[in-house]
Amino acid sequence: MTDISPVLSLKNIHKAFGGLIAIQDFSLDLFQSKIVALVGDNGAGKSTVIKIISGIYRPTSGDIKLEGETVSFSDASSSRSKGIEVVHQDLALVDEQPVYMNMFLGQELVKKPFGLLDKVRMRQESQNLVDALDVRIPSANSTIRDLSGGQRQGIAIARAVHWASKLILLDEPTAALGVAETAKVEELVASLRARKLAILLISHSLDQVFRLSDQICVLRRGQQIGIRETHATDKNEIISMITGVN
Repeated sequence: MTDISPVLSLKNIHKAFGGLIAIQDFSLDLFQSKIVALVGDNGAGKSTVIKIISGIYRPTSGDIKLEGETVSFSDASSSRSKGIEVVHQDLALVDEQPVYMNMFLGQELVKKPFGLLDKVRMRQESQNLVDALDVRIPSANSTIRDLSGGQRQGIAIARAVHWASKLILLDEPTAALGVAETAKVEELVASLRARKLAILLISHSLDQVFRLSDQICVLRRGQQIGIRETHATDKNEIISMITGVN
């Protein structure tokens, strides 16, 4: 596909919870400026893969390499420290706080030497980013609870972009959105390629998968069924891989 080294490489990943095998012999390479869609029915293991990459779970066996170096994430903060960000379905935004405080949640900027919050800088950096990504909100001062679902999703993605240097994991980014807001968020996701990030997308919408992805990786009951170049496959093949029905 490319002679460029992968940003993240998963090799022979196995994850078991006692006697329950959640993921078996999973391998995947994620490349800069490429969107890989991870698809499968509920219980297929998609969330487990996301949690392994983001440091929430440790694989029972297998190797993870980040830009060619073997890594082991002990928790979510260790994954984030390596430039990996996750946009979860629940967005993890604080409704009562303004956009700029959510953008720097847990990583607030402070003025030296007194340690006071540098709200002016956080507000300006947040505004610059939402403008650059064309996330249309009244301002970085807007309170999260006053924003629409699409605007909130845009803020969650913008926050991930701000902190991610290598990889963004998107878990059902438009599941709760209407048609117009879905289209806007998809534009935003597609624009992430230009920022030279690797993107792993979980989506139940095959229409969305075919609109956005460069590759499709299929899981069924914890097993990796295959990887297809999006342009070289179709919905019928992917559905057959997901369900096991020809």
